[in-house]
Amino acid sequence: MSFLNPTQKQTLISICDTFIPALPAQNGDSPRLFGLGAKQLHLAEALEATLEQITSAGERNQLQLILNLLEIPWFNRVTVAQFQAFSDMSLDDRTITLRSWGNSDHALARQFFQSVKRLALFLFYASTPDNEPNPAWASLHYPDHPPHTEPAPRSIKPLQISEPTTLYTDVLVIGSGAGGGVIAGELSAAGKEVIVVEKGDYKADHQMGTGEFASQSLFEKRGLLTTSDLSISVLAGSTLGGGTTINWAASLRTPEDVLYEWEHEYGFRGASGKGFQRSLDAVIKRMNVGVEDSPVNGLNAVLEQGCKSLGYDVTTIPRNVKGCEECGFCNFGCAFGAKQGTLKTYLQDAYQRGTRIIVNATVKRVLIEHGTAVGAELVVQAADGTNREVTIRSKVVVVAAGSIHTPALLMRSGLTNANIGANLHLHPVTVTYGLFDEPVLGWQGPPMTRFSRQFANLDGRGYGVRLETAPVHPGLAAATFPWQSGEGHKRLMSNLSTMSNIIVLTRDRHGGRIALDPQGNPVLHYKLHPFDAAHMLKGMIESLRVHIAAGAKEVSSPHNHQMLFRPADGGKLDDFLSQVEARGLHKNACSLFSAHQMSSCRIGGDSTTGALDPTGQTYEVRNLYVADGSVLPTASGVNPMISIMATAHFLAQGMKIVSRR
Repeated sequence: MSFLNPTQKQTLISICDTFIPALPAQNGDSPRLFGLGAKQLHLAEALEATLEQITSAGERNQLQLILNLLEIPWFNRVTVAQFQAFSDMSLDDRTITLRSWGNSDHALARQFFQSVKRLALFLFYASTPDNEPNPAWASLHYPDHPPHTEPAPRSIKPLQISEPTTLYTDVLVIGSGAGGGVIAGELSAAGKEVIVVEKGDYKADHQMGTGEFASQSLFEKRGLLTTSDLSISVLAGSTLGGGTTINWAASLRTPEDVLYEWEHEYGFRGASGKGFQRSLDAVIKRMNVGVEDSPVNGLNAVLEQGCKSLGYDVTTIPRNVKGCEECGFCNFGCAFGAKQGTLKTYLQDAYQRGTRIIVNATVKRVLIEHGTAVGAELVVQAADGTNREVTIRSKVVVVAAGSIHTPALLMRSGLTNANIGANLHLHPVTVTYGLFDEPVLGWQGPPMTRFSRQFANLDGRGYGVRLETAPVHPGLAAATFPWQSGEGHKRLMSNLSTMSNIIVLTRDRHGGRIALDPQGNPVLHYKLHPFDAAHMLKGMIESLRVHIAAGAKEVSSPHNHQMLFRPADGGKLDDFLSQVEARGLHKNACSLFSAHQMSSCRIGGDSTTGALDPTGQTYEVRNLYVADGSVLPTASGVNPMISIMATAHFLAQGMKIVSRR
């Protein structure tokens, strides 16, 4: 059922037609791409349906209010000097109106612009109408079909729940990603009866790698999660195997200075010792981590060449793969079963030892009796789509639902330690672009095999940025690219095949928090701190230098009001970089992302420093442990999969001893 009235629908249609208008081609433009518009893909209907799925009632009410205001001529006169209802304006005037919102000095105006712009452009370029290739892809030189494999027997058969029930076990593990998967594997190996519950679904190999639109179900909030002010897009796994199923396979050891910080500044005993190193070695071995399957694709070649030309550090990234087909679709799950995440390793090990795995399970609360965790209450979606109430009674509960959902669950369960939900780190990321004469084809080959640590220690205490690359696919690229007009955005998209990117991964010293909405769902509050913003800006400037050093004929900043530099125009690069620095970073004025969430239930030496003691047990409830990215005392500084898995492995050794008592 629609939540917009007919007038609001028409306004939304007009907005979509402004973001992606059908235009006449000129000066070598692709007639097919320029002639394609929002109406032909029924974009407004898809946008409304998606908003219905991912927004709260309050957010929908706010959208309705803004759509109503846009149809009031006096409102448009005051805000953008256009004395007409939005849907009565010409394309040029609608473009001026939306551009004014996007470039506004008012944060709320930019927030509305980005909320609709990102989603509309993603849906337009990622969708596959009638299961056919998107009609824009051919003009972008993007492959018609993602890689696929023939169906094969499922290697894991989740437990089927058909009626309300109570189950019993030694250990209940809530979550199946980098933390939960390792805990299940290690404790089942110690002879414990284990049940794993996962909020997402289980996808077999042949159901993965199916492209941007079809793969949305593998991500939290269908890949459209943001911070509360919409300034940072947040990618988090929501499928069996969690983030290890949909990440880019970068497998980096935790830096030793970070481990030293965890132990000596936060009280995580053993973090800088030999035991933790043994845990790092163990997960690296089990996941087949190495550099043998880390070839250079077009994107990584740009980063490597540019860094070497400038004399900057550039290093090969080890990857957890076996028999990689180098298809470039890692971030949609691996259709070939080559990625050695928990789904292929620790979870599979646990399943073969008799561990029961339940998917599509939402945990309402942990059961606590006399100060001790004794299980959990959950709702499981059965095969017929109906919900079933399930109670699991266990001797030990390990929460590994990730840095977004773990603190939410603990708060719903009545825990009150001030560190639960606090200290949220995101490794905020921004991106710069380079344009080349030759194809880069950012969707081909392993997406992340080189990185630079040149600026990883900008403050002398291990805080700074690392330069990496990100895979390019049309939907995410379209949502990320600046928009000043439909015509200009289509020209940007036309260059997709010859465009490089460098992402600036920031080790954030300052954090945000997870709070609960009235329904008990997590809400991400995070504001980029000036300390971290200064590091990100430094990384942005240096990444632009790297593009130029690699031979880019044009570079651009991530600002919505894009800043461009072309060496052939005769200007000075340093002058341009000074202008970029002066523009700075303001929320919803440039593209910011996160694929790494950490520290929202951190381990600390006492209850004032952390939510958990050094064994991973909560300070408030006995036999209630946490073992996922939320336990890391600070941001890891590197892609955190290995850090999370090693931490879970390290904590599991202590849990084995406790569970034998």
